[in-house]
Order: sequence, then structure tokens, then C-alpha cells
Amino acid sequence: MMKVTGLLLLATLDIAHAHPRCKNSPLDSSWPNLADWDALNRTIDGVLIRSAPAASVCYPGNPLNAPGACDEVKQNWTQSAYQASLPEGIGAPMFANNSCVPPGATGYTKSKGCVVGGYPAYIVNAASEEQIATAVSWASKRNIRIVVKGTGHDLNGRSSGAYALSIWTHNLRHIQHESHWQLPTGNGSADVIITGSGNNWGTLYKFANDHNCTVVGGGDGTVGLGGYLQGGGHGPLSSQFGLGADQIYQVTVITTDGLRLVANQKQNQDLLWAIKGGGAGQYGVVTEYVLKTHPAPTQVVRGGLQVYAAKHASADAAWKAVAAVVSSLPDVMDARLGGTVNVFKGSTAKQSLGVNYTVPGAAVVPSLTGYFVGEDVLRNALQKLADNAIAASGDNSSITVKFTPISSAKTFLASFGSTAGSSIGQGILSTRLLGRAELSDIPSENLTMYLQQIMYNSSMLLFGLQGGPGTANVPIDMRGAVNPVWRKAYAHLLSFGVPLDDTGVPSAEFKKAGEWAEEYRESVWRNWAPNTGAYMNEANPFNTNWKHDFYGEYYGRLLQIKDKYDPSGSLYVLNGVGSDREGYDLDTGLLCRV
Repeated sequence: MMKVTGLLLLATLDIAHAHPRCKNSPLDSSWPNLADWDALNRTIDGVLIRSAPAASVCYPGNPLNAPGACDEVKQNWTQSAYQASLPEGIGAPMFANNSCVPPGATGYTKSKGCVVGGYPAYIVNAASEEQIATAVSWASKRNIRIVVKGTGHDLNGRSSGAYALSIWTHNLRHIQHESHWQLPTGNGSADVIITGSGNNWGTLYKFANDHNCTVVGGGDGTVGLGGYLQGGGHGPLSSQFGLGADQIYQVTVITTDGLRLVANQKQNQDLLWAIKGGGAGQYGVVTEYVLKTHPAPTQVVRGGLQVYAAKHASADAAWKAVAAVVSSLPDVMDARLGGTVNVFKGSTAKQSLGVNYTVPGAAVVPSLTGYFVGEDVLRNALQKLADNAIAASGDNSSITVKFTPISSAKTFLASFGSTAGSSIGQGILSTRLLGRAELSDIPSENLTMYLQQIMYNSSMLLFGLQGGPGTANVPIDMRGAVNPVWRKAYAHLLSFGVPLDDTGVPSAEFKKAGEWAEEYRESVWRNWAPNTGAYMNEANPFNTNWKHDFYGEYYGRLLQIKDKYDPSGSLYVLNGVGSDREGYDLDTGLLCRV
């Protein structure tokens, strides 16, 4: 867990020296001196980096001696691809306590200055498994926290941490295609891509396309493999083939005691199972994945519609239409369609729809995609959604339905579009996985009530259609530790609007945001969908019921595997397996047993 209350520095010093239960920090006499770090650097071929956050160049005297120019930092600070290129960069700097933010950027405070703070103390710019094995063994023996970063895209800061040794997998980018990779069990072969963990999905999509196949990956090409796959990983093709974790045949892992282990269905099966959806950065450092490929779609069709109330209509009619569309989503997905569905209200609806009046109630905007179906299937599904919305509203004149033109692309890569960097930002999501029971099998008035409640203080909802037959039909032997509620889920619903002042003191603001989300978001989910859960990579990190919601019935088994492969407890992440045994204080950087 993360403490967000803070401690006085004096008290911190006393605690750090009185209790060896804390991970090592510079406050301790046992913290390695510069000569020790230099010795480590020599043994790993000079790839050790002392953290120097990039924005240091924007402060008088460049206090941390960072390379580069301030204008470059300011111009690119909010781009995820830029943060991925930095040894310490992460997509959510608030989780690094806004320790070194360029002037003018969100979270900048002149009086705070620039310090390493919540960033790792040192970083291994790994080029080989041997370097990683040496470094993590060295750190674990010295009671130093270890974190793992690929691209740093993690929304909840799990690829960073104060006083940690970070393993940066950025340069592990080998990649190859094998059409007849021998299955470890000896039962035949498979078409696979073997890839280093430092690649991102944009790279894999292009590589797969060049080899006439495709893979299940993220919706943003700048996202790296590690956190995505180990957290489960949903994407455009999940409604067809399951989650990213479901595609893993084999992984190579460096454990914190320096062992290199190959995990597959023949050896280290428990480790493979945990890596396949049991949470990133917790069981070891993954250096390589062997991923299942799929035939590339020969045609991708897309289309959508806008459903909203006329100017004179009642809000009640509008909400009935919205609920009718939402309740129909499982049927849409059973027809092998995926995509997204937005629900808008207020000024956001007005702007998104391009109308000149404030729309009564709410509007719903499905954007559907078919990868292995024709235009007729898509057109029929959209027409059914429109018919259901109009029928539910009770008045043909009260609801406006506009169809967007159906388009097609010849390849998945072409349909995916640009994989240029997305923007970073800080916000708290609250999400839920919803199945037919929560979408279609409840009274319409109940569904409407829950939709209205979960939109409190927000003007938007986003349904990701990433479940359905794709996740339900994954063969048993390919399933790992992904929360089993995914197998019954159709939609991944994201709610927004949790108040978070990202210009304030991070610990205090996180505390307030967590309490607000608990009252106005998590309580709604528990009434609406008590038996489901949330996708851990896109969820409220301050959810008090995180064990159930992120890991489900697998938590106990995962804890045993965590203790087996990381007996020193060197790998800590927020809401990771076993993380409730320790508390991370964002203000002081101390990680201590509780």
C-alpha cells in the first residue's frame, strides 16, 4: 500500500535507523557508497546510470547534471514517447512526487526545486540478461528496492520508486518470427514472434504485418510489452482472440536472486502462470516473450452512430435510449464486433456531437469495428442498436440517430493508424469489468440509475468492447493468472471525473482523490457489479478492495508464487501481490514493513 499522509523528516530519520524492516535508503549507514556503486558498474559493463531527471537542465546550475537542453525537455515533457526515451521517465510524474518538473509544466513548484526524490536512485540500462542478473542479485542482497521500467507508460507509477535500483529494459529489442516454433510440451508447433521485452506494440504490429500475421497488443503503439502483458493486456483484437497475456507461450525471467529461468508449460509452470496476468514488476524481470500470432485480417470494417435527444425531448427519454444501447452490447460482441462506446452529457455531448444546444440527459456514441466480418454484419448491428434506442425512448420524434459512414481497411496495421506518441497526464480512473449479467440481465431502470451514478461529476464514460467471445473462448491451457472475471466480461467500463489537483502536494492530493473515489465510484461498482472486478492496468490505485477487484480468486496462489521467486521482497509495486505487508511513503521515499 502507499501511505499518503507523509511523515516529518526527523521522525523519518528515527524510524529508518531504528527499524531494519525498511528497505535500504541513503539515510542508512548500510547504503552503498559511491565506490560500491562504481564497483557494480564495472561488473555490468558500465551500463549503470546515476539518476539525473531530465528537467534538471531547466534549473539554475543543472543541480543533477542532466544531459540535454531545457527547451527540448519543455517541448516534449508531455509526450509518452519522450518519457519512454528517458532512463527515469514515466508517464505519471505525480507518482514520482513531481520531484523534478520543468518550469511551466503541471506540478512545477519553484520552491521545491529539482531533486531525484521519487525517481530511482540508479538505473541499469540493460543490454544483456547477465547484466540484469548481476544487478538484481547485488541489490537484493543489500536490501535495496528493485523496480522495472520498459516505457514507463504505467498509469499508476509502478515503474518507478524512490531509492530503488531500476532495471530499464528499453534496449532488449531483438525480434524474430518463427512459423514452426516447437511447443515445449512436444505437442506440435506454433507460429510465434519471439521478442525482447524492450519493444513496444507499434514495433510488433509492423513486424507482424511484414510477416503476414498479427498479434494481440495495445491500442497505443507507444505502450511497451512488459506492464501491458503482465497486467493482462487488452487491445483492438481482444474481442477476437483474448487478452495479451493469453498469447504468451514462454517467458525468460531473471529472478531477484540472479537466476535466469525459462518458464513455459514444461518447466517453471507456476512462474509462467503468474506472469500471464498476475501483475507486472512483481515476480522477476522478464527479458523475452514468445507470443502466439494470428492470421491478419484481410479486411477491417468500421462504422458507428450517434444517438441523442432532440432539443424538445425529456432527459428521461434520452437515458432510456442510452440504456437500451448499453444493454445490447453483449449481443453486438457475440456477432464478432468490437470497438468503443462513449456516453456523453452536458457541454461534452454538445461539442462531441457538433450540435448547437445542450443535449437533454445523455448521448451515446458507439464506434464499432469488425475484423473478420463483412459490412453487412456491422450494418445490421448498428441498425439494431438504433432500433432499440428509439423503441426504448417511447417516441420516435424524441431521439435523433445519425449513422457514420462505414469505412474499411485492407490490413490491421492500416486500420490501427499512426502509432505516434500519445500525451501523458495525471488522473485517477475508476473502472469495472461488466458482463451480460450487469449489462443485459438487469432492469433498464437499474441500469440507467447506475449509469447516472457512475457519471457523477463527469461528462463522459467509455466502454471498451474487449471481452466477449474473445476472452471467453481462450483455451484453458493458454490461460494464466488474469482475473478470471475477464472470462465473463464483455465491456471494460472507464469512468472519469475523480477530482485530483495535480498542482498540489502529491501525497495529500492522492489521499483526497482516493477517498472521493471510494465514496462516489467504488461504492457504485460494488452495488452494480459486486462479483466482477477491474482491469488492474487501468483502475483506481487507491481502491480499498484491490485484492478482490484486481486479482480475484487467484490472489492467494499468486502470493505463494511471489514469495517463492522474490523471497527478499525486493520487487514492490503499488497494489502488487503482498504489497499490503509494506507501506511506501511518497513524501519520504521510505518503503517499510507495516
